[in-house]
Amino acid sequence: MLLSTTARNSCADAIDDDLGTTGAARFQNAAQTATYATCALQNPAFGAAATGVITLAGTPTDTSASAGTTARCGFYTAATGGTLIFTLGVASSGSPDMTISNTTLANGDQVEISSLTITVPAGSVDVT
Repeated sequence: MLLSTTARNSCADAIDDDLGTTGAARFQNAAQTATYATCALQNPAFGAAATGVITLAGTPTDTSASAGTTARCGFYTAATGGTLIFTLGVASSGSPDMTISNTTLANGDQVEISSLTITVPAGSVDVT
């Protein structure tokens, strides 16, 4: 399948649209039953798509995390629930979707998302 740039941009912008005006990134355990940090997202959360890529706006931060081991970062809205769920890990352990300096959080830790881009791939034409 091959997507045009217009289609890729529409898909990427739809992710941002789904987050709405009240998006938040929640740092959670693997089962997503406990949340240790919540970073409010800007409105809009991402800039306009260019060549299928959206870039997170600002530096969402939570300055008062709760103690726990985080393994997921979910982007949520109050209305629709989870829009995006990323795996978390330290850069030296496997290939997580997002990296974090330490997955073990203590009470009062600061958690921030310093940068994030999401790419809708163009794909390729199957010539077989």
